[in-house]
Amino acid sequence: MSRPARDAQQEASYDYSGISSDSRSVFFRLLLSATDAAAVVLTDIAANAAPRVLQSFGTIAPPLQKAAASRVILDATHSHANVCFSCQISEDLSVLAVCLPKKPDDSTTRHYLALLFPSQKILSPSAPGLLQDVANQLVEGTAGRPGSKPALPGREESLQVLNQFIEATGKLSKRAVFSLIRLNLDHLTLINDRYGWDTADLILAELIQRLKAILPDGCFLSSVGGGHFMILTPPGTTAITTRTLVNAILRISRSPVELDMGAVPFSISAGWSVYPQDANDANQLILSARAALTEANRTGGGHERRATAELTSAYTITSNLEQDLLKAVEDNALFLKWMPIVDTTSQRIVAHEALLRWNRPGHGEVAPNLFIRYAEEAGMIEALDTWSLRSACRAALHWPKPLRVCVNVSPVWLVNERLAVLVDTILHETGLPPGRLQIELSECRPFGPSDIAFRELSRVRALGVRLAIDDFGAGYSSLERLRIYPLDQIKLDRAFVQYLGEDIRADEVMYAILALARSLNITCCAKGVETERQMALLDANGCEEVQGYLLGAPVRDSHVPHLAQT
Repeated sequence: MSRPARDAQQEASYDYSGISSDSRSVFFRLLLSATDAAAVVLTDIAANAAPRVLQSFGTIAPPLQKAAASRVILDATHSHANVCFSCQISEDLSVLAVCLPKKPDDSTTRHYLALLFPSQKILSPSAPGLLQDVANQLVEGTAGRPGSKPALPGREESLQVLNQFIEATGKLSKRAVFSLIRLNLDHLTLINDRYGWDTADLILAELIQRLKAILPDGCFLSSVGGGHFMILTPPGTTAITTRTLVNAILRISRSPVELDMGAVPFSISAGWSVYPQDANDANQLILSARAALTEANRTGGGHERRATAELTSAYTITSNLEQDLLKAVEDNALFLKWMPIVDTTSQRIVAHEALLRWNRPGHGEVAPNLFIRYAEEAGMIEALDTWSLRSACRAALHWPKPLRVCVNVSPVWLVNERLAVLVDTILHETGLPPGRLQIELSECRPFGPSDIAFRELSRVRALGVRLAIDDFGAGYSSLERLRIYPLDQIKLDRAFVQYLGEDIRADEVMYAILALARSLNITCCAKGVETERQMALLDANGCEEVQGYLLGAPVRDSHVPHLAQT
């Protein structure tokens, strides 16, 4: 539909504007495809039988626009109230129509949704039902309170149209594709808290209007709740065209929303998938777009991501993860793997690092960075850390020699000031000497307020337990943490180790870190050592401990060959 035609339609007295003209175009196109009719028409007929076409798709025959045809339709309405009816309006043209409810302040004009078809043609038996469904959609779309954000189709309607898109695309050439785009208004909860729900609704209403202004004809726009929207692009839209559209959508947030209180900035994120390349059914297409949107949101919002097999797989794994993780803790279904730590001078094992692992039923072993990150986000990390710390301390009691046991815990314990109590409880419960335990906190996670973190780490250190910063150099404020916190060791991230002997700058950074640690009386352990050359360089420059596949791969706690070498 051209822009002038769309503008003219918007000036109509009763145009079922709760659903956008673009959305109606999609409905009409799919209805035409499913029924094999010649045209779909939304029209009104005045009491004097004067017709007016509000919107159409397909070829409109001239007889429909004449008063004689309108009188035939009006006469048929009296005997077929509120149901689909068929009548012949000219020698070779018939209509299948349904009369829509009257506008409350207009008792004279009738409104119809009609299918036009040649009189000799027999429509699909499903045509009356499909026509009635679309008519109901138009009527329901007009509902809404004054001043609310424009009504859009919801979840159920979105799924119906998506399936219709898939069916319609299947009838076209193999190159015909379309895309599903998931959008969300970033930080909606923060907007609600800061400005109020009414302001959030105004921003959403403005967002909808801006989307309608830039979406091309044939796009379907719907709301799936909570500031989330779904867009279906017309069949034949390529991935390249979709990316261009997505970038145009993101740009609409560059201008803030002008309200009485002033300009309110906002941003949106998008995740999208292409049918059938990224998924070959409706549910998988929705899932892959949702996975892409989740990844876009993870980077802070205002970004777009296209679905990939890896993103979708990771998102699928995290589905129902909370329930499975809780069950794993309750059923003791987690397990530990042990990574040996070797003294560079004596070449003997001096400690083992406990690595938490999970073999999820139906999924196999889940990547630890995935489920640990999820546990932190879902507030479950304390349950995992407690299990890991208790299990590691118990296991260490049965080793042939009293080696050090290193256990990773989340820095979230510091903010809550519960780490010292946990460590003390488990040491008394298991009987492990405090000097054999080393608590490691990843530098890649925030520690919270420095004064609180300092107090809690000091309490742990006062128990006689060693403290280490893990993944040193890959996270937040490394040098500041060395200055503030009572640390015994820094564990150098493998990113520093992998280029040793190959990159002069990597060598110089490593030497500087080792020299700094010595001046602070802190020992160093290098992670990810995989070659003899790396080992020699670290030893020559005073790195006290190393770990990596050169020295031993992680093994299950049921079989620990490293212990025999101690």
